Amino acid sequence: MLRIGRVAVAVSLLAVALVATTNGADAREQDVSIGEFTIDEDALCDVRDQWMDQMLASNEPGTWAKMKFTPSDAQLDRLGLPSSEILRAGDYSRPTLVTKDGRYIPVGYDELQDAFAQSLAAQKDGRNGNQRGGKQRGRKQTSDSAGPTVATYAGTGCLGIRPGALLLSVTSNSIGWCSMAHVYGSPGSYDISTAGHCGKTGTTATVIAGLGNRGDATGVILLDFGKFATSKDAGLGNDWALIDIYSQYQNLVTPTMCFWGGPRGTYTATGSLVGVSFPGNSLIPDISLDPNPFLAQTIVHYGHGAAVGTGGTPRVGEAIAWGSTHFMFFGAISPGDSGSGANTLTGDTVGANMEAAGIMTHLYIDPLMRKGLGIMGGTRATAVAGTLANGQIVPYPAPLPGLP
Repeated sequence: MLRIGRVAVAVSLLAVALVATTNGADAREQDVSIGEFTIDEDALCDVRDQWMDQMLASNEPGTWAKMKFTPSDAQLDRLGLPSSEILRAGDYSRPTLVTKDGRYIPVGYDELQDAFAQSLAAQKDGRNGNQRGGKQRGRKQTSDSAGPTVATYAGTGCLGIRPGALLLSVTSNSIGWCSMAHVYGSPGSYDISTAGHCGKTGTTATVIAGLGNRGDATGVILLDFGKFATSKDAGLGNDWALIDIYSQYQNLVTPTMCFWGGPRGTYTATGSLVGVSFPGNSLIPDISLDPNPFLAQTIVHYGHGAAVGTGGTPRVGEAIAWGSTHFMFFGAISPGDSGSGANTLTGDTVGANMEAAGIMTHLYIDPLMRKGLGIMGGTRATAVAGTLANGQIVPYPAPLPGLP
């Protein structure tokens, strides 16, 4: 029987390996390897082009539309994921390897703990991320906690619940592909934000730890990690959500944005870089420039949009306007970027950098979209009802141990 409206899937990138525990009197270990979740570049381009055509066909030029991406089963298959029916039918209250043909294989917490610990060690000594892991005889285990800890490989992807992680929301008749924004709260009680149109209040959130293989079974490993606690879907400037993360998976959270680092504080300045008016009903426009130099911001973000790079991709844009609850910028666009967090490269005061700008949610409809460029808008970080958690200011793809 299908489980309707049950998941919002956050996809992060991981390159680790697992080894199964012994099984009965056989006492024989079975290897489980997990590699980085990647998507074929040609598939990404095809899906992006289809999405652009859908957006232009269903929205009037010159209007704002939600950057909502609802892939079909054929598109899910192209992107390397199981069908919506298979995703809805699973129970991910414990780590589970899910195959495209509908097999669900439990993965133990200890295996995850050991694999994550090995990934940290591999990152420190520069070993390649796609390796065989598991429990090593005679080696002391690094963690006795009930849940996994966060880890990643510098340069190969970003594991964990963090800015830039990928979300799929699965309902009874559609699947939404989004990214995650900023972390709110404090260690041990973190929430993470995304676009409100990416999931309704009460939706379960599920993280994909990577692409796993155990014998003849290959697929993604899924784990429920929280629920949408608040969700606002009321247009540009009021489109945001907070996901409440379960206590046993708080160690999977890092506030640091993939690749770029940050955020450190929140960007609060308001105004437009260029103003256009028609005084006295004149047909000749009056163009003015805002003298505030801090409004001219480069926007940096890390999302999982299809067809702009593979997997998660760092991107940049240029700010156009800063409203009280919304912001706008020009840059590369792609399905799946909706809900991702955006930071300013510098900040609204001298010496500030990597401040939280907001959550990407909307796209300005224009034929230029077909070139992969356009104007995007979103909800300011100041409009989210929560206390922003600061990330590391240094742009490491993975946080340093002991730091947020």
